[in-house]
Amino acid sequence: MAGTALFDLDRTITRAPTWTWFLIHVNGRRPRFVGQFALIALRMIAYKLRLVPRTSIKAAGVRSLAGHSRAELQAKADIFVADILANGLRPGAEAAIKAHKARGDRLVLVSAAVDVVAEPLARALGFDDVICTRLTWPARAHGPVLDGENCYGAEKLRRIADLRAERPFSPPTYAYSDHVSDLELLREADHGIAVNPSKRLRHAASEHGLEIVDFEASPSYSDRLEPPQ
Repeated sequence: MAGTALFDLDRTITRAPTWTWFLIHVNGRRPRFVGQFALIALRMIAYKLRLVPRTSIKAAGVRSLAGHSRAELQAKADIFVADILANGLRPGAEAAIKAHKARGDRLVLVSAAVDVVAEPLARALGFDDVICTRLTWPARAHGPVLDGENCYGAEKLRRIADLRAERPFSPPTYAYSDHVSDLELLREADHGIAVNPSKRLRHAASEHGLEIVDFEASPSYSDRLEPPQ
């Protein structure tokens, strides 16, 4: 029986974080974005000081997207995603995704990235399910707002649990991430893999016996996976 592979997106599959670059891609030529970006940066500092929740940073970024309809924002997101697919993927991530698909594993993308970016990217890479931060356009609103919480940390785990309850994950399960916020996800998987990990995740991976891989390399990945049952 084929298994299940869960992949984080930013700095796991991609070389760079997608959110900041997406905001610049969409807003870079809008004069007011300089001030908006400064406010987002201040929010990030406040978050580091534990003065505001992380969701407030994402909400501030979403506010900078005002004036875009869903279709307009999706069109810009599709161009952004095409550039990521051409230039921004870690080669080892591409190899791992292809290896999991070849053995028939279910692929689940789990990311704080917004849906207009995460969903087309997941489709292009052949993922079966997408868990991500969702946007909505309320009536008479000037642009998108967050639809629920930012899909990060505990919220990401909650949404994974919901999907698992709805459609159980076949073992063995694999989980890939670069960040310590996904440590519980990595520990709960049959195979937790720390990808080009942050300093804190590298330390935690060593402590908990997680595998550490370099996705900037392009290995033949199929021989690293359990044989299908």
